[in-house]
Amino acid sequence: MLAERRAVVLLGGLLAVATAVSLTAVAVPAPHNGGDNAGYLSLAHALVSGEGYAELWDPEVPPHTKYPPGLPLLLGAAMLAGATSWMAFKILTAVTLALAVFVVFAWAAGRAGPLGGVGVAILTLVSGGWLEASRWVLSEPLFLAFTFLALWTVERSGSPDGGGAGRRWLWIAGLAAVLAFFTRSAGLPLVLALGASLLLARRVAGAGALAAGVALPGIPWYLRARTGGAGAYQSEFWMANPYEPDLGTIGWLDLPARVWANLQLYAGSVLPGEWWPGAGAGLSILLGTALLGLAGWGWFAAVRRRSGAAEFFVPLYLGLILLWPEVWSGDRFILPLYPLLLLYAGEAVARSAKQLGAGGRATVSAAAFLLLLLPALPHRVNMARTAAACRQVVAAGDPLLCQGPGLIEFRDAAAWSGASLPEGAVVLTRKPRIFYLFGGPPGRTFPFTRDADRFLADADNAGADYLLLDRIDQVGLAYIPAVIAADPGAFCFVRAWGRAAGGQFGTVLLGIRPPTERTAGEGIDAIGACPAGERADPAGVREADPRTIPRLAGRE
Repeated sequence: MLAERRAVVLLGGLLAVATAVSLTAVAVPAPHNGGDNAGYLSLAHALVSGEGYAELWDPEVPPHTKYPPGLPLLLGAAMLAGATSWMAFKILTAVTLALAVFVVFAWAAGRAGPLGGVGVAILTLVSGGWLEASRWVLSEPLFLAFTFLALWTVERSGSPDGGGAGRRWLWIAGLAAVLAFFTRSAGLPLVLALGASLLLARRVAGAGALAAGVALPGIPWYLRARTGGAGAYQSEFWMANPYEPDLGTIGWLDLPARVWANLQLYAGSVLPGEWWPGAGAGLSILLGTALLGLAGWGWFAAVRRRSGAAEFFVPLYLGLILLWPEVWSGDRFILPLYPLLLLYAGEAVARSAKQLGAGGRATVSAAAFLLLLLPALPHRVNMARTAAACRQVVAAGDPLLCQGPGLIEFRDAAAWSGASLPEGAVVLTRKPRIFYLFGGPPGRTFPFTRDADRFLADADNAGADYLLLDRIDQVGLAYIPAVIAADPGAFCFVRAWGRAAGGQFGTVLLGIRPPTERTAGEGIDAIGACPAGERADPAGVREADPRTIPRLAGRE
């Protein structure tokens, strides 16, 4: 028993070091251009600034109701400790994932022994989705840590008469489940799974304590979401595509088709892409279906032996992500299931080789491990090389150099707008949260419609004064040019940054004329210069140290 504990500690320590080294190898100094990263940092900034849990990037500063405050609280603590750079928060994310993978190892080792735990943890670590999550400021690593801390400790808590040690483990499990729920709304299946396993084991007192622990902060959060409502997930769930509101909503009868579409995506693309990147479409479907099938077989076998929190969590969480809109589907949402799927699939493989004896089972299990590990390594090495090349390009310079001209122009437009536009200006952009972090004024996302009348009506209702056409992605080009072409007299030219292909401007800031000043016209020539109304045009508005986040560094 002592030797086994020493092996667990040794292998766990080696795994933690390997995790930290791997995460350092893929660390990219450039900020992510996704809105979620900026959203978490902006919410943390609001908390630290004493503004409450509010959306400071929105001109009306509404209370935030979409993301639970778990990650923003952690980021806020880092800000209070002096963190202001992109890399500081990336390092925090990397450390969080290292701890999460260690907890995954501890849970898996408790079920499959130290070697099985190392295998599950390593395969989790080298999956493309988790390595990608380690590069940005997202809630997935923290959620993974709390989820598997809950699953591990509830299994350590033992039987109902486990004594004081068992009760302490159970308290840790309950606290971890609550923290997971307040890190991501998708933590609700974990809470339900933990409660169901406790009730099944007749641990009624523990289930009651868990319910009280969730309800105490959960009811106020639910009421806040119901009253605030803006941006809450439930408002987007029934949309056919949250990014294409014109497509309308779906009904209950449409949910089976959504589940089937999501299942095909996960089995045929997402899962095989994690460990077999570059495989052809047919092979990917075969490999992904085989992995999912083995995991299902292993799960059914586990349910027959015991019905613990993990066995309840898998169908609850899988059902949740299969019901979400297809456009949301991807590795970010299925990531917490990877250690469970890997463990169940591994147990199924070992069971299939039972007649080969202990040596045969070990050989077959090792072959299955290598079948996932070896194809994944070349792509992961390339990720590390790309990250190293980015660090070399950036050195002590601008971290946005690795993200291309689109994000650089967007950052420069935000810095200029924050310093030059009139006080109280409202800017419509593709990503208002990033725009705000870069020092820009508050604003909203521009309407996702090509109908000029609807576009301008929504802009007027938002009190928007300006519109930014950027090159971060193709979304702006999908809507804004059509609107301008339909009603060019509603806009005027303010400033542009960069050059795109063909000599056209790269990123363009337009003024939105008041309804009474909009003129009829056709073509780009109808867009004249806006009347002078900006504040002083500071020459070369740029950050003294571009590695810092302008809003956090106080250079707005």
